[in-house]
Amino acid sequence: MLNPIWVGRFEVTAPRGNAYLGDYTQAFLWIAARAEDAPTLHANVNAALKKLDLTVVRSEDVEPARHEDKYSHEVRKLLHEAKRTVDTVLCGKAHGFEPAGQRPPTVLQLKTDRLILRPWHRKDRDPFALMNADREVMHYFVGPMTRKQSDEAVDRYLAAFDRDGFSFLVAEMRDTKAFAGVIGLQMMHDIIPNLAQPAFEIGWRLNRAHQGRGLATEGARAIIKLAFEQFYLDEVVAITATANTASRRVMEKLGMTHRAEFDFIHPRMPAQHLYARHTLYQLTNPRPHQPVDLFKGPKANYF
Repeated sequence: MLNPIWVGRFEVTAPRGNAYLGDYTQAFLWIAARAEDAPTLHANVNAALKKLDLTVVRSEDVEPARHEDKYSHEVRKLLHEAKRTVDTVLCGKAHGFEPAGQRPPTVLQLKTDRLILRPWHRKDRDPFALMNADREVMHYFVGPMTRKQSDEAVDRYLAAFDRDGFSFLVAEMRDTKAFAGVIGLQMMHDIIPNLAQPAFEIGWRLNRAHQGRGLATEGARAIIKLAFEQFYLDEVVAITATANTASRRVMEKLGMTHRAEFDFIHPRMPAQHLYARHTLYQLTNPRPHQPVDLFKGPKANYF
């Protein structure tokens, strides 16, 4: 009889420049493996990470994985792969951090020809709030956001990074370093009738100075590549107010398919609102999921 699958979150350290942590000296990793008990799991994890020049500092939430539905999507994928192997230690994506909030909450960063899509810094809250207070930018939303609502949105993004390993990133211009807006990926908060769950949504919001230049399409292409090639999602969706032709053009440029049968009234907008009716576009991952074993070969990749 096979040993049960154990899962836990392990805090690790490494010299700066480590191949797996990059510019971080600390990180946490979700790890799953078959083991007789928690001490055996710890021993297996310590041995596997040592080969990667990583040192375990502490662990938390180490337990037999009996109720998979309580874990995030990424951890559930990890558990799925652990069921297919017996002796391998499987490790989820690294979430970088350093003490006292001196570093952003994730190592995730993408570059395009004109943009850097990066983690949040404290300084980003001000331009984000200005963008969210702009009536033109927020035309297809319920209305402009207050500063409190804007900061709460940032807090939700940061919480999603910690839970899922992805969320909305700051879109920064590569040449001027100017704040252009946000572009990213998130697990959908709202249930759309008849749409399979969990569903993963790509989205964008750019300030007025950076609209109409193709930046949303450029950044969203990088997010789709991330979703399909790093997180192995089967598909992504995008939603917008049915009347928002600009966003719909972006979705079409991305090769997404309009799924009119999923049109819905947005649950967080008043039903009588002019733009309450939303429509959905969908894009399927053209490549099948390929399992990744982090500890085989010198160039293993994170989920």
